[in-house]
Amino acid sequence: MQDASNEVPLTQEERERIRLKRLERLQATMSTQTPPQQQKQQQQQAQDPVRSPQSSSSSTAQSPVIRKAQPEVVSKPVATQLKSPSSSVPSTPKQPSLTFEAWQNEALSRILQVSLNKNAAAPLLFLSSLAEELSNENEPLLISQASLDRVLVDRMSVDPNDSANASLLDRGQLRLTLFDYLLDCWRRLEMVKSQTSRVKTLPANVIEERVQSLSASKGLLVSYAGLVLQMPDMFPQIQTGTNLGAQQLIDKLLADSDAANGVPTEFLKDIAERFKDDGLDAIVQPLVVGLAARSRTATILTDWRTPLRALLTLTDIPAMAAAIPQVATWNPANATARQLEIVSALGPFLKTSGFCADDPSVAELFGTGLKRNKSDASGAFASIRGAVRGLHTSLFQGVNGIVRSGAEPREKMLAFFYSVLRKNERRAQMQVDRATVSGDGLIYNMTEILMRFCDPFMDSSHSKVDRISQTFFRGNPKIDISKVTRICAPKEVIDAYTNSDAQPGSINFISDIFFLTLGFHHIGVSRMYVDYKRFMKDFYEMRDQYDRLKEQETAGQLSAENGLLIQRYETQLDKMTTFRLSLESQILDPIILGHSFQFYNLVMVWLLRLVDPAQAYPRSPIKLPLPARPSDDFAILPEYIIEDIVEFFIFVLRHSPETVASSTMDELVTFTMVFLSTPGYIKNPHLKAKLVEILFFMTLPYRGQRNDDTLGIKLNTNPMALQCLVPAIMNFYVEVENTGRHSQFYDKFNIRYNISQILKFVWTNPIHRDMVKAESQKSESFVRFANLLMNDTTYLLDEGLSKLAEIHEIEVEMENKTAWAAQTPQYRQEREGVLSTAQRQASSYIALGNETVNMLSYLTVEIKEPFLTAEIVDRLATMLDYNLVILVGEKMSNLKVKNPEEYRFQPRILLSDIISIYLHLDTPTFIAALARDERSYSAEIFYAASRILEGRNLKSPDEIAKLARLVRKVEDARLKEAQDEEELGDIPDEFLDPLLYTLMEDPVILPTSKMSIDRSTIKSHLLSDSTDPFNRKPLNIADVVDDVDLRAKIQTWKASQRSKSTTTPMEID
Repeated sequence: MQDASNEVPLTQEERERIRLKRLERLQATMSTQTPPQQQKQQQQQAQDPVRSPQSSSSSTAQSPVIRKAQPEVVSKPVATQLKSPSSSVPSTPKQPSLTFEAWQNEALSRILQVSLNKNAAAPLLFLSSLAEELSNENEPLLISQASLDRVLVDRMSVDPNDSANASLLDRGQLRLTLFDYLLDCWRRLEMVKSQTSRVKTLPANVIEERVQSLSASKGLLVSYAGLVLQMPDMFPQIQTGTNLGAQQLIDKLLADSDAANGVPTEFLKDIAERFKDDGLDAIVQPLVVGLAARSRTATILTDWRTPLRALLTLTDIPAMAAAIPQVATWNPANATARQLEIVSALGPFLKTSGFCADDPSVAELFGTGLKRNKSDASGAFASIRGAVRGLHTSLFQGVNGIVRSGAEPREKMLAFFYSVLRKNERRAQMQVDRATVSGDGLIYNMTEILMRFCDPFMDSSHSKVDRISQTFFRGNPKIDISKVTRICAPKEVIDAYTNSDAQPGSINFISDIFFLTLGFHHIGVSRMYVDYKRFMKDFYEMRDQYDRLKEQETAGQLSAENGLLIQRYETQLDKMTTFRLSLESQILDPIILGHSFQFYNLVMVWLLRLVDPAQAYPRSPIKLPLPARPSDDFAILPEYIIEDIVEFFIFVLRHSPETVASSTMDELVTFTMVFLSTPGYIKNPHLKAKLVEILFFMTLPYRGQRNDDTLGIKLNTNPMALQCLVPAIMNFYVEVENTGRHSQFYDKFNIRYNISQILKFVWTNPIHRDMVKAESQKSESFVRFANLLMNDTTYLLDEGLSKLAEIHEIEVEMENKTAWAAQTPQYRQEREGVLSTAQRQASSYIALGNETVNMLSYLTVEIKEPFLTAEIVDRLATMLDYNLVILVGEKMSNLKVKNPEEYRFQPRILLSDIISIYLHLDTPTFIAALARDERSYSAEIFYAASRILEGRNLKSPDEIAKLARLVRKVEDARLKEAQDEEELGDIPDEFLDPLLYTLMEDPVILPTSKMSIDRSTIKSHLLSDSTDPFNRKPLNIADVVDDVDLRAKIQTWKASQRSKSTTTPMEID
């Protein structure tokens, strides 16, 4: 040790023994001392004497690398040699005034803040022990490359905590930790090196010699800096209470790299290069753990950037990035999905969230009050979206740095993503305990990271789609789909595929990213879209209840109990509004939606390529029809892939259609056409219905657009849509009669409403209209379509108009204020509940009924025959007559309600459409059917309708005249029908239809029950029920047998009865 007089109280032998003992802990070979005559040669070679435990004794010195850096200046170098050259540059370089040895001694003294001269002034520290050693060895008292190692060891062996050295603390930076001291030395060396390399007044060989010497010296400084990080107790260190070792770097990483308390990036690169294969993990791991701890408490509204920026400093250095996945907490196997956010190495960074469900403080951005809306929150939207976008950019930079650092880190990163996906499978369920899964923020952030990895293969031409594995789920896949529903594969196919000896082969990085992105969308944003829809339904219901109570309050009819309920509603609605705005700020971000749009375009192309027998899509158009059975690779895919696609596009088209407005949407249109047109490829009719819903939303005008300017224009220009749309939706109209769901009865009306809107939209296109006509030529299928259309019209109008009558009754009751107030609160509440239900149902039924009647109206302009078949025409005539009576008959006043537009009730338009159907079908067959309707037909009803049509100017005079002629023809037919019945008299029971009890015209025998029934009756029955009506056994119309004998008997009997009628004289009163 050194005292105040720079004398050494320990013997030289003791000092040497201590030094060697510490060096032994390094387990490295030190460079040997050389005689003075070889010193210059060794300086030029710039060998690094500090070796790692893994390096051999023959390892070469670290190669000098000259880097341009601007570190903070700690102390000024030697004035005569280290100043920047004068602006006046001599034409011929001068020889240096100092020898290389003298310059090297002076430069290293200033850099290391030490000296071998006992008269050195502060702040240089005199190394008396080393000076004595060199004197005894007859070595010059100069600091050189050869003696640098000994100089550093002697400097670092000084114990700053020893009271004997108290007077020396202001010399040699003894007040600093050894790492800080070595870092300052590195900074000074970089400055000297930079200045030296710019000198113009010295010969080039002199400058080169000096720069090489400094580079070699830097290598030794870096080696010792890394060693004291790895083994902080190797040398005595000042006791300041701060953590030593690698943890010292944490605060420096959090500071700016150019700041005095920071750490230069170039220095970290030097550390990484030196210790890449020599214990770099031991340095990096404490840093990652420490930075994660700092990020754990950060939120999107606080300083999340600083710890993340520090992490990025590490990931930008490949060697350090490669060491990060070696951290013990990288992917904790036993951690739950929620715990991963806290205990995993990257979890604290990834969990930073813009969702108030994760971070309640986000709610502060959106204010309070029930009158808030999106425009009021525009500033908050911009702020939170900007922060989250910046977060995504930084997170991707960090993850990308790890992925690109090597094959092993890349695989560990993928394994972490797969682990998070697997542990969050429950997020895809309808009901989930949020405490058992990761937060929305973490999943949302990881999804966007994955989508940025998808960017290189999401080009518009999908040029790399063939590199995505088609057998990813074969064997033992990385994503477990054993418990999920498949697109269309039966159990035996799934079992055979899973147990097949064939393996998926090597899964490339593109495939890993593609299927991970699919998985994270499924548990992330796709679930959020569904939850948002459900949340908004609850939100609107509560708001409606609140509005009704406020109306009661205004009218002075509010009870004290309901007054308290209003306050609770206000509090809850305020919270729900905040939650809504927070959610919309994230899931409606146009950048994120645009990214998902690109990704799902790629997914659709991949699926279409998978079902394309030629495997040529998208380079060549896919050709229909497809094979009857899809490939197993397609059939076994999780159904949620299709489900997530349709949910995404429905969400975007409803809430942000401008996101996709600029796209051709060819992928989407082709996708919907192929899978709507190909039976069996998607077994879930609910998913096919969602495809129809997508097409429906495309036909709607979107914000800021004209009513005739919609995304549906794609349906009128896309070649496949022109070919397939009409047949596909008309077939599906029939198919949804039986969906297999408990709610199929109501589902079918919504689906058919969408189909009616699509058909009405494309009806003006001649190509589509011709396709409808072509479909009508397929008599059996189109008759089924017409039958269901008629059935729907009958049911919907009946229900809708009945609900209007119910609303009318309650409104009349409530208008009598005195009588209403006299009723008990319970009675009033019950009636208000009935009214609310009726209002909701009326709106739905009437809207659907309007569209079906309108479809009948425009279809019958061009297509008549299918509606005039024996199994259709009588029921069609009866349905029209019945609804005409309701609209213009004696009870039409029962349909008068307040605000009929709320229920979409437009009686004039409805009446006009019904009358149009009569006029379009003005044929003998239809006239006869009207004449047979004894339940609802009345000439007086038509006369009443004509007066309304004329008075309201709903039809032209020619149309009204045509309607009058139709009525006259019906009256004539009814007269003739009465005469025919009189001629026939009583009909024998064996000639009567067993279901309708009318005279059979074309009797057939049913194969299983052996019953005889009229052909038109059984055909009508089979349109809605494919069983024998007498024994419920399966029945096909092709299986019936003509009852030739019975038909002959009927014809003979009819002729006989008519003959009797003509020969019997008329009785005269």
